[in-house]
Amino acid sequence: CDSSQECDDMAVWVYVQSHNLPAERSFPITQSYVDIIMRGCLSISQDFARRFLETTHGWWHDGPLDRKGRKINTPQTMEDTGADCDIKMEQNSIKKHHTWINDRLNPMYVRADNEFSLQNGEAIDELIKEHHPHALQRRVISM
Repeated sequence: CDSSQECDDMAVWVYVQSHNLPAERSFPITQSYVDIIMRGCLSISQDFARRFLETTHGWWHDGPLDRKGRKINTPQTMEDTGADCDIKMEQNSIKKHHTWINDRLNPMYVRADNEFSLQNGEAIDELIKEHHPHALQRRVISM
């Protein structure tokens, strides 16, 4: 799939939750899982991987939800808050929530492909930066 037209005509299996729940410390997003997804996307094409990243959201969870399930003061990117982004809030959120863990050196995901992740991690990170430039700042190293 090297063009939008070819990608639009392709059938791909997708897992969609019935209720959209953000990641949390008890159930974080692991980089080893993201790498497996990206391996599948890249096996189709670089364009397909980019389209996946363009349409995927929820890379981190900044904190509590209100009673109606809405996020409380939780911009997903610095662009969402404009030039007056509160860096202290950003750093505090990273320390408190740890919802995206870089576990490439010690994979937590049972189906991880450590060799693929180590060989392609830098390229995957660059693709992520294209579509979610501040997301990698939120990722923490696994303990």
